[in-house]
Formats: sequence, structure tokens, C-alpha cells
Amino acid sequence: MSHKPPTPHSDVDLSSVLDDLREGLQIIDREFRYVYVNAAAAAHGRRPAEELVGQTMMACYPGIERTPLFETLQKTMSDGVARNFENEFRFPDGASGIFELRVQPCDVGLVVLSIDVTEERRLERQLRHAQKMEAIGRLAGSVAHDFNNLLSVILSYSALLLEQLNPTDPIRPDLEAIERAGERAGDLTRQLLAFSRQQVLAPRLVDLNDVVAESERMLRRLLGEDVELTVHCERRLAKIVVDPGQVEQVIMNLVINARDAMPEGGKLTIETRAVDLDATYAAEHLGVCAGRYVLLAVSDSGHGMDKETQARIFEPFFTTKELGKGTGLGLSTVFGIVQQSRGSVWVYSEVGAGTTFKVYFPVAPENVATAEPPPDPVTLEGSETVLLVEDQAEVREVARQVLRRYGYHVLVASNAGEALLHCERHPLPIQVLLTDVVMPQMNGRDLALRLAPLRPDMRVIYMSGYTDNGVVEHALLEPGVAFVQKPIVPEQLARKLRAVLDGPGRLEPRDA
Repeated sequence: MSHKPPTPHSDVDLSSVLDDLREGLQIIDREFRYVYVNAAAAAHGRRPAEELVGQTMMACYPGIERTPLFETLQKTMSDGVARNFENEFRFPDGASGIFELRVQPCDVGLVVLSIDVTEERRLERQLRHAQKMEAIGRLAGSVAHDFNNLLSVILSYSALLLEQLNPTDPIRPDLEAIERAGERAGDLTRQLLAFSRQQVLAPRLVDLNDVVAESERMLRRLLGEDVELTVHCERRLAKIVVDPGQVEQVIMNLVINARDAMPEGGKLTIETRAVDLDATYAAEHLGVCAGRYVLLAVSDSGHGMDKETQARIFEPFFTTKELGKGTGLGLSTVFGIVQQSRGSVWVYSEVGAGTTFKVYFPVAPENVATAEPPPDPVTLEGSETVLLVEDQAEVREVARQVLRRYGYHVLVASNAGEALLHCERHPLPIQVLLTDVVMPQMNGRDLALRLAPLRPDMRVIYMSGYTDNGVVEHALLEPGVAFVQKPIVPEQLARKLRAVLDGPGRLEPRDA
């Protein structure tokens, strides 16, 4: 119950009126002793009003005299100038709150009005962080797109030249070194695409327990004898729609991160279980929708992280490891894969008390259809006609050479207009449209829709070093849409062509 402020007698119970205010109200005398505290102010201070009134601020909150808040109150007391400011106050139990404060001098000492804005500021920080991650992701995706075009040229010409050399040719080791370097660079661009949520996924119905079981044996070899691995999997989990290879990558990266946090050994726990996230949880976690999820939790007993580190761990190239010990892309890859799979990932950690990553994948809706991986083709060669559309001259030329090397007849277009002319004038069937996704004037998906009436039997394959939002939302996560992920590698391109040509039905471009 709040202490009544010194006021004239009135028929109105002023104390009860002030207790109904949303704003906290405190009256502090010149010795910084609480004279009056209403109910809202008591709640803000996390102490009952009767424990505060009559006591000094220093006695109620030890150490407050060394804070910027107390310094501002002293200034207001001495110069008589009212002040409005925002303050983050840490309580003795370690909790904190953010308050908008208005401090006004009065005859007794000070009148302090406070509004708790902790939740608003937390949501603002989450939004700013999400916007920053989105901006970094767009930059990473753009860089990966351009870099993948260059790697397509490097890797394809390397492979084509290696095919022509005998095993004892003296320049063969040099070409193999170029190819290996290109492949490592391709791995980096794939990690950037994963972070920016622009990689090509092959999602299907998956039991998360099966993915964990497949990974467990390899993880035990990776961790070594000084790390105790425990796996707890809840039985009969609902299915999720994910790319199982990418989920294995998530598990691997989280486990590697945990191992590095325990240089002298420790305990690592992997857990799966069904969870229901309610509206309260969703309101407190930006981007999360209430509903049924399958949880993957990875916990370690390592050195933990402070709040500043936790705020940046999913950023690409951010690392706390020594120079040369890591790329800083492991956790950013986890973030991108989970986000692109319509899930969310959160970290909980304290310095000296270990870390837990919690990954939530939404439960698959009933009767969901997913694409099954195509069978391996009997041959990689063909004689069909391919309409190749690519705006980058170097990539267009190397793709043309690869296709011709495997026996295909190739019609080449540098833009949508040239592709349209080919479809109108070519007298024979065109079996496949092989088009880049991101091009000026008209993207690959819109081009495929435009050409469909002219060539209704023409199948479609997208080449993608990076994918725009329309394709991600309407094609990537649907069955029946074929992709070749850049950088182009001759054998992979040939396999995709044969899988599409030999597969049942027609792989149509899908309208929004």
C-alpha cells in the first residue's frame, strides 16, 4: 500500500487516485529519502511502497549513488532545472528495466514521474537487429551472385580442360589446384547465400529424429573423447518440411561452435521435442508465429557469451576466435538455413555457465506435398535442343560449351527479347529452357511464363547464383521446379538436364 503524499484534507482519497495512474510517481526529499511512492512507481522499483517510504534511495538500492540516474537527480536538486531523460536501471537481483523519467523540482525536493518502456525498447532493438541482418543479407546475396558467375567460368573451364588432359600431363596438377580453390570459394558463397536466405533448397517431409540419428555417429568422431555427448530425442515427433542436408549442416555448425566453446572438454547435449509456442512467446520474439513446432536444442557447458557477443553471433564474418581459426560464417549459415526453412533460432547464454541454441521448425501441415530427389540418370549425354538465356557473356559462353560437350544443340540468348525470337522462329521443338533467374528487364521466372504459350511442351530449368524474392516464395519451396545452383559445374548441369528431360510430366513455371 502506498504512503499518502503530504496534501491538504479533501473528500477525495488522493492516494487511491494516484495509485490508479499508469505513470509512476515518487516524491523525494533533499536527503534523497522517499516521501511518497504510488503503486506504479513501486512496481517499477520492484519493491513494496511501504519498504521504500521513509528510507533513502541509497539504503533501498545499494550502489545507486554511483549511477548516472543519481547524478542527474543531484543536478536537478542543485540547479532547479527540470529534466526529461531515459534510464536503464539494474536492480540488485541482476534484472534491469528501461524507464522514461521526468524530474521536476518541488518544495520538498523532487517529483519523479516514470514510465516503464522496457518492453517497447526490447522490441525496438529486435526490429533494428532484424533490419540490420536483412541489410547484411542483401549485400551478402548480391556479392555471392556476382562471385558465383565468376566461379562458374573458373570451375567449368577447369573441368573441361581436365577432361582433355591425360593423367600424366605436367600441367594437370596446376589445373586441379585451380579447381580445388574454386570449389572452396564456392563453399564460401554457399554459406553467404545460406545466411541471406537465397540458396536453393530441396525440402521434403522429414522426421527430425532421423536427421539427428544420421548425424550422431559423425558428431562423436568430430567431438573427441574429452566431450561427453548426450542425445535426448522425444519419440513420435511430428514431421517437418526441410532440406535434410541443410538441417544436418545446422546441427554440424552448432556442434562445432559448442566444441570450440569447450577447449578443455565438457558436456554437450542435443535434444528434440514437440513444443507449442503461444501468443505470449510470439509477441516477445520478433518474427515468430504462435503454433506447433519441433525443437532442436544444442547445449554446451562451455565458457558462455556476454550480451554484446550474443547480439552479433549470427552476423557473417563475426567471430571471437583467433585470426585464421574460423571464417565467422558457421552461425550465420545456421541463421539463414533456419530462416529460409520458416523456422527461428534463439540463443541463451551466460558467461561461465554455457550456451543453449534453440531452433524451432514449424510442424508440417497435413497433406503437404514435397519433391522427392530424382533418380540418377543412366547417361549424362543428350541430343535435345536447349534454349540458353544468360545475360553475363562469360557465363553464357562457358554454359554453351558445356552443353555442346554433352551433345546438346544450343540456342543462345542474352536477354528475354532474343529468347522470344528463338521461340517464334526456330522450326523444331525446343525441349528445355535453361535460364538465369536474375537478369535485367525480365527475370527468368517471368520469361518462362511469357514463353509457355509459344512452347507449351518446353521444360524449364532455372540457373541461380542467387534468387529473387518471387522465386524464393513461389518456386523454391514448391515441388516440380528445377534449379541449377551456381557456380556451374559441368557434371552437375548435365545431371540436372537429364533428370528434367527423363522425368515424368512437364516442369512448369508457376504463376504467383
